[in-house]
Amino acid sequence: MAFLLIFTALIVIGLSYYLAVWTYWKRRGIPGPIGFPILGNVLEMIDHDAPPFLQFQKWSQKYGSYFGITEGLSKTLVISDPEMVNEVFVKQFDNFYGRKLNGIQGDPNKDKRVHLFASEGHRWKRLRNLSSPSFSNNSLKKLKRTVEDSAVELLKHIENNTANGDSIDMLLYYQEFTMDVIGRIAMGQNESKMFNDNILLEPVKSIFGSGRRWLMILGQVLPKPAAYIMRKIIFSLPKSIPAVQLHRIIEEALEKRIAQRKNDQENGVEPGEPEDFIDLFLNAESEIDIVSENGKDDFLTKNSGKVSKNLTIDEIVGQCFVFLLAGFDTTALSLSYSSYLLARHPEVMRKVQKEIEEVCPDPEITFDQLSKLKYLDSVIKETLRIYPLGAVANMRRCMKTSKVGDLIIEKGTNVYADTWSLHYNKTLWGEDAAEFRPERWEEEGITDFKLGYMPFGSGPRQCIGMRLAYMEEKLLLSQILRKYDFVTCEKTAIPLKLVGRATTGPEEVYLNLKPRYT
Repeated sequence: MAFLLIFTALIVIGLSYYLAVWTYWKRRGIPGPIGFPILGNVLEMIDHDAPPFLQFQKWSQKYGSYFGITEGLSKTLVISDPEMVNEVFVKQFDNFYGRKLNGIQGDPNKDKRVHLFASEGHRWKRLRNLSSPSFSNNSLKKLKRTVEDSAVELLKHIENNTANGDSIDMLLYYQEFTMDVIGRIAMGQNESKMFNDNILLEPVKSIFGSGRRWLMILGQVLPKPAAYIMRKIIFSLPKSIPAVQLHRIIEEALEKRIAQRKNDQENGVEPGEPEDFIDLFLNAESEIDIVSENGKDDFLTKNSGKVSKNLTIDEIVGQCFVFLLAGFDTTALSLSYSSYLLARHPEVMRKVQKEIEEVCPDPEITFDQLSKLKYLDSVIKETLRIYPLGAVANMRRCMKTSKVGDLIIEKGTNVYADTWSLHYNKTLWGEDAAEFRPERWEEEGITDFKLGYMPFGSGPRQCIGMRLAYMEEKLLLSQILRKYDFVTCEKTAIPLKLVGRATTGPEEVYLNLKPRYT
């Protein structure tokens, strides 16, 4: 009887706690979709066929510039007011430096393989400092040749598969390209594996797919068991789990590289230039020590004391993992959107082609020439405004109860910037905000839009790979547009059907590539 009473009491206490979280925003007088008891709005946030960030846009239209949702035991505030976004992401960064936690991902302060995207506090600062040289101007210049090699290889496949005038799904081709590039610059892949059973491609694509919703639900509804039990089960499963499979591929590549470097050292072989991110990370050394000052406990000095200047083996695996994912998906999506919009706006495409011919008259496009392609730069920026594909990165976690505008945001609350609403805000972008108009980026006062434009995030945690992504896109689009016109066809979906939960992308992008010179 005593056991039954205790068990009943625990059930009542547990349900009461879930209900308290579920009704949190309503009790505070903040509007928002109520969702379901215990689950909250978690089902809407993991629906691959109805991207959650498009749902945010609809909810903002209904509830206003801020509203609240719950996901299991997570309380999330969604904001679309530019000033509030700037407060959270820039001005009060010290109070909002963490990201939304999911039990499956592990503890950002304790997990050995935490990566740059999930880490926080002093650990994020250290990982950012150690990773930054990999994306410096000098590093990008060295990587440019690899990107160009992959671009040339892709053009061969395009030529072979469009010779009869057939349309092709540009999304699939761009995915092959970006996986080829990131495989070579991150993992030391020695040659192109484009359309040739690249072992990285399927597990990475699966991670962005529609499966394994149950893991995400568990991570939100049962965060503690997910953190301490589910992670151990998942990472002991066979390679059928894509993330586990990818981790093991990276581990094997890292073990081989360490063995090779050791063998070279024993044989007196001098180390050469770093071949890829694995080499860069093995060589990485931070220029700073992060230490506590006068016992202050802020985001830099949490868990105070001196920290290692070098990345650990587990951290290298984590960094390679996140860079493989980010380097593959977002750039492929952006290229797909750009091609689609150019096909829909041939007058813009002609202007881009004219610029490429004037700035890049020789067969090889130099690194410096890429920076002079101003109109192409405007096209890419406008594409990312119309289709802000990486909105998942625009989230923060409140680390200390703070006041933003007239609103008190309590510690532990997640904050999402509704990027789609910001990018279509007519007050910021004008009455033609819904239109694709690259010329807006050439107009005077464009810098005033910085509060409403965040395709790569905003503030200190802005995407570290932004310049690499721009270089890849400019280089490949320049090479393709020299030879081809993008043309819509019967199989082109107009408008595009958008899918995804981590990123928002088109289901497919069928286009004809018409040779310019025959």
